[in-house]
Amino acid sequence: MIKNILLTGGSGFLGSHILKQLLKNDYNVIVLVRHSSNLFRIENLKENFELFYLGDKFENLSDLFTNFQIDGIIHTATEYGRNSNSSIVFETNLIFPMKLIEEGIKNDLKFFINTDTFSSKTAFRDSSYLKQYNKSKFYFLEFLNELKTKIKTVNVRLEHLFGEFDSESKFVTNILHQLIADKSEIHLTDGYQKRDFIYIDDVVDVYIKVIQNLDRLDDFIEFEVGSGNSIEVREFVKLLLKITQSKSKLKFGAIPTREDEIMDSKANIDNLKVIGWKPLYDFSSAFIKIIDKEKVNK
Repeated sequence: MIKNILLTGGSGFLGSHILKQLLKNDYNVIVLVRHSSNLFRIENLKENFELFYLGDKFENLSDLFTNFQIDGIIHTATEYGRNSNSSIVFETNLIFPMKLIEEGIKNDLKFFINTDTFSSKTAFRDSSYLKQYNKSKFYFLEFLNELKTKIKTVNVRLEHLFGEFDSESKFVTNILHQLIADKSEIHLTDGYQKRDFIYIDDVVDVYIKVIQNLDRLDDFIEFEVGSGNSIEVREFVKLLLKITQSKSKLKFGAIPTREDEIMDSKANIDNLKVIGWKPLYDFSSAFIKIIDKEKVNK
């Protein structure tokens, strides 16, 4: 029976939402963080989970498995490399999780759920946008595939997730807050690129259902997570404008489109039906929930 779960990246946007849902489902959770991690998203939950601080050089990794019995790992920690050296990207996205799994296998680890993103799909892998990130994810995925005789591994490939309490630097959060504030003008690209936007609660539900259905899954399997449909960014923003009833003026084309922009991406969610998952939120219900929760939090 799966009971004890190690969560990496638990202080981040996705990880903090997964943590809350794991606790609601009565899992024992150990959250792995660095000493530099900001715990503001999970501060109010600290009495309900264990916290383990990882050394800068992973020197205390073996202590993690000595101190805790761990059935499986949900890995959400990542480094996109926008302002980091390639060595940091590969250390975070490749070396660290490899060491984590190798140590786990010595201690009867049963499963590892990896978090990936749409930008590292085969079709987009050679794009110069997030190139080092994509490479690191590709190599790690190869590593996971080779482990299928030793441990059950799942790759969760996310499309464009959004939700309450995400970073202000994220596109959806940034635009939403500008609209709510009725900023006079919001500068955007032409917005003809298409994305598969998916609400955070629907994303978290995938992780929970994966754990609940591990016995039914192949030893290595990948799930693409999105709504299964893409929408032009300009249409998505116009919908946000309508939902928020904002007075802001949308200035499409005020920002040049990146030369290596991915112009269309959407998830193939057919195999998610095997674990009984489907998205429950449309854009309107998701954003009403986001706005209400952020108002309460303030």
